[in-house]
Amino acid sequence: MKLTLLTPQRKLLDGVSVDRVVLNGSEGQIEVLPGHAQMMGTLETGTFAYSGRGDSDIGFISTGFFEIKDDTVTVLAETLELKKEINISRAEAAQQKAEQMLKDSALASDAFKKFQLKLERAIIRQQIIR
Repeated sequence: MKLTLLTPQRKLLDGVSVDRVVLNGSEGQIEVLPGHAQMMGTLETGTFAYSGRGDSDIGFISTGFFEIKDDTVTVLAETLELKKEINISRAEAAQQKAEQMLKDSALASDAFKKFQLKLERAIIRQQIIR
C-alpha cells in the first residue's frame, strides 16, 4: 500500500510503500492495513505511525483529513512532524507558557481554548520523544 503525507507547507512522503499506518481519527484510532475498505475522515491531534519494508516512523499530527482508496492512504494535515523533527526544548517551553496562561482567571473563553490546544500539542510532542 502507498502512503502520502501532506501539509500546506510541504510534502513529507509521496507514495511510499508501507504495510501499516496508524492515525487518530475523529472517531478513535485507525489502523490501516493493505486491503482496507475505502473511507475518508477527519484527523484529531495526536500521534501517527507507519511501517513497512524495514522502514518505520512515528510523529505528531494535528487536525486534517485522510482518505483511504485503492490501497493508497493520503493524509492532509495542518501540522505534521516526524519524531526526529520534534524539538523537545521548544515543546517543554510551549507547555510551560500554556500552563502559565491557563492560570489567568481573566482569560477569555476563546483564549482559554487556544492555550488548552497549545498545551495538548506540547504534551503529545514530548510523549513521542520520550
